[in-house]
Amino acid sequence: MRPFSCRSSAIPDRCATAVRPRRCVLSFAVLAGLFLLAAIPTPATAADHPPLPAADADFRAARWGMSPDEVRRSEAGDPDLAEGPLLAFPATVAGDSCRVIYFFQQDRLCMGFYQWSDTHEELDAYFADAEALRAALTAAYEEPPIEKWDWEDPMFAEDPQLRAEALGLGLVRYELGWMSERSLVAMRMSGGNFQADILLMYADRRCFPRGQDAFGAFFAGKVGVPSPYYR
Repeated sequence: MRPFSCRSSAIPDRCATAVRPRRCVLSFAVLAGLFLLAAIPTPATAADHPPLPAADADFRAARWGMSPDEVRRSEAGDPDLAEGPLLAFPATVAGDSCRVIYFFQQDRLCMGFYQWSDTHEELDAYFADAEALRAALTAAYEEPPIEKWDWEDPMFAEDPQLRAEALGLGLVRYELGWMSERSLVAMRMSGGNFQADILLMYADRRCFPRGQDAFGAFFAGKVGVPSPYYR
C-alpha cells in the first residue's frame, strides 16, 4: 500500500489542487447518465458480494484494461444499461441492493462504481452503512489518507438526532479516499430531497499519472458530484 502524503480530517489545499487528469475525463453526458441510473429501480439479486475486488482483480472480478465484452463475461447477469462508455448491472453488495457501473475509456475498463441509492427509509441507516464500508475498506487499504465530513451547519454534527435530517436536506457530505498500488478508491455519502445515496469508486491509477494531485482534482470535481437527489 502506497499512502498519500497527507492525513487529515479535511482535504488540505494541496490535496484538492485543481489538476486535470490527463486521460480519463468524465463528460457531462456520462455524469448525467450516472444521475439517471439512480432513478432506475434496482431489482434485488440473490447473491451478495463484498465491496472489495476479488483476488487478482481490480474491481469485482474485472481487471483494468478489460474490454466491455470481457467485463460482461465477468458478471453473472445481463446489464440493465449498455450505453456509450457505460455498462451497469443490478447487484446486491454489502447486504443492500445497488447498481454496479463500469466506465470505459477507448473500450478499456478505467473505472468502476457501486451506487446505493434510496436503499433505506430511515436515513440514519446510511451512516451505519458508511461506517461499515469504511471498516471494510480500511481493513484492505489501511486508514484513509483523505477523510472529510462537510457539514453546512455545525449544529447538525453536534446532535446525532439531527444528522439524518441534515443528510436528507443535503447539508452533509462524507468523503473518503485511498490509493493502492494499482487503484484509486473513493467513497462519498450525500443526500437531498429527503433521500440519500452512497457512491464507491475504484479507478485505474494509470489514468491519473499525476498521482495524488490528479486524484484530488478528479475526486473533488468529478466523483464529488452532488447526489442525484440534491437540487
